[in-house]
Order: sequence, then C-alpha cells, then structure tokens
Amino acid sequence: MIIFYVLMVFPITAVVSFLIYLPAYIYNKKKYGKRPVVRHLSIYCFIGVILSILYVTVFMGGITFHPGYHFLNLVPFVWVKETYLMGFAKMIEQLFMNAVMLVPLGFILPVVFPSVRKWWKTALCVMVFIFGIETLQYFIGRSADVDDLIMNTFGGCVGYLLFFLLNKLLGERKWWKGALNQ
Repeated sequence: MIIFYVLMVFPITAVVSFLIYLPAYIYNKKKYGKRPVVRHLSIYCFIGVILSILYVTVFMGGITFHPGYHFLNLVPFVWVKETYLMGFAKMIEQLFMNAVMLVPLGFILPVVFPSVRKWWKTALCVMVFIFGIETLQYFIGRSADVDDLIMNTFGGCVGYLLFFLLNKLLGERKWWKGALNQ
C-alpha cells in the first residue's frame, strides 16, 4: 500500500497541490510581497497532507451515495474486546496506521497557522477534521468509528510534539523562522 501511494498517488497529489497553491501564491505575493521559499514549501506541504488524508480516508475505498449498509461504532476502544475478529497483528497495524496517518497534519498545522501553536488547538483542529471525515465516511458506505477519531487525534498530537521539539531545537534558525512566517 505504501509503495502504491508513493508511485501512484504521491505524484498526482503533488501536482494537484501545486495547482491549488498557485493562485494562493500569486495572491499572497501581491498582498505580502516576497516571502521565504520555505514558507511557500510549508503551505504547499499542508495542502498535500490534506489531499493525501482525504484520498486515503475517503476516495481510496470508493464512494457510494446509496450504500447497502451504514456501520457506526460509538463505543470507544471496542477493538480491545474484538481483537479476535481481525487478529492481533491486523489490529496493531490498523491502530498504528490510523495514528501515523495524522502525524504530518499535527506537525504542519502549527507551522502554517500561528493561531494553532498550542497543543490543544492543534488537537482540536485535527479532531474536527477527522470528525468531518468520519461523518462523511458513514454516508458513503464506509465505516465511521470513534476509535479512528481517537487514534487519528493521537497521531495529530504526536505530530504536534514533533513540531514542539523541532521548534525548541531550531527556533532561532532563520530558515525555521521563515517557515513559521516570523
């Protein structure tokens, strides 16, 4: 799956992100003047991260607007009791992938948006974004699961922790300040 993403999805995501960012770049250049390249790169990466998450969570499994069933799990940590259904290894893989998938978003959000540079604001933004995706999944024939919301939010918090640590280490570097628009 990772190889498929790197070979097939990543190039398309990169091009679409560029096409989305180009008008924003032109607008921002007129409004703010010249900005550091690393700032543009961080915004471009933010768009790519959003598109990648949407592809993996919404579009990859196909969309059906009249699904034969709607699966909704509102019981937190139900996977602890139901591990035997999918097997322990598959359960760990699912949990790990759900957390890892949102690490980039948790990292890039506070880089791009100064208003979410507190951990709880980043976590809240990630949670609201994932809640929207889980709600959409329910209506397009995919499962909506509170455990996904929990693990994705956890992944976003891990991403924020990476941002926080890098900000402490690189806080005075010119290129880092440029990425943060400081």
